[in-house]
Amino acid sequence: MTSTKALEHRAEGASMRAGLQDGVRAMKIGRIAVPELLPGTVIVKVASVGICGSDLHAYRNVDVHQSFPNGHELSGTVVEIGEGVTSVRVGQRVTIDMVMGTACGKCEYCKLGTPIHCRAREFPFGGGFAEYVRTKEAGMFPLPDAVDDQLGAIVEPVAVGIHGCRKMPIAHGSVGVVIGAGTIGLAALAAALDAGSENVYVVARHAAQARAALAMGAAAILPADRAEALSVVEQATGGLGAHYAIEAVGGTADTFDFACQFVRPLGHVCVLGAFDHGFRNIEIIKPHIKELTIHLPNCYGYIDGQHDFALAIDLLARKGDTLRAMITHDLSLDDVDEAFRLASDKSSDSIKVQMHT
Repeated sequence: MTSTKALEHRAEGASMRAGLQDGVRAMKIGRIAVPELLPGTVIVKVASVGICGSDLHAYRNVDVHQSFPNGHELSGTVVEIGEGVTSVRVGQRVTIDMVMGTACGKCEYCKLGTPIHCRAREFPFGGGFAEYVRTKEAGMFPLPDAVDDQLGAIVEPVAVGIHGCRKMPIAHGSVGVVIGAGTIGLAALAAALDAGSENVYVVARHAAQARAALAMGAAAILPADRAEALSVVEQATGGLGAHYAIEAVGGTADTFDFACQFVRPLGHVCVLGAFDHGFRNIEIIKPHIKELTIHLPNCYGYIDGQHDFALAIDLLARKGDTLRAMITHDLSLDDVDEAFRLASDKSSDSIKVQMHT
């Protein structure tokens, strides 16, 4: 299939609005070039895009003045297709796996279905904080009518939770603990329940997160006191402990060690939080004695021939009304500075802050 003819957004000067970081804790709207359509690629008009924890880490800590935007949690509509593209059509609503959409598709890891480890990524990763974004055809995932634009923009974080739960065996009727109730923790909660876990207890730092976790099916919010929290799970499991725990905080906290404390011998611990360089906060002897299995999943990909995005879309199509609890704010892209301020300030009751174009 050949490229569609030039669209209106190109005829008007081939520039677009983009949310760019302009120093520490500063965002601005700038104008950058509309992505060039290349063979095998697709141009998507962004409908909704979410602010990720990695975006916030840069916002809070990095003095950068961008010429290319971040943003990788998005939904939108296909507006141009390049030569050779056959799996999507102009006008189709989609979400994008930017890991696959920027990977080479040829190296050993891409061929294994694990493009997060691609050896030759070909496009800049990100670009969603803008009116248009380019990706390779492989990154395209069509959205059904049951998954609207807002839900489509949380497919990516939901896929992270699903990937973690698929890497870690979750048996029907099992008991689990999720530490952290931001977007990734809530995604892991939803994925664990959908995988058949009977009861999932949640450690939530903020009241809005606790409310969302309960709305999404958490068995209970554990007490802030760690000894009490451990006691609640111990009593609920006849003294054995949880079958698994999922860490979804990261940073510098000792939540990895805390997760290990919840789990019974021969249990599993999944680490989804992104820890800072130099992290040392784990006492390894007790997990060693209990013979725990530690899982360190990274993003998403194919497992047994099924992509985590496809499973996330299916989950959202079935239970989107429940998972929508994690979306707390929706602002215009023009208000990108305010959107980041809200996302960074948990006293605003923010969990997932999204922007529309």
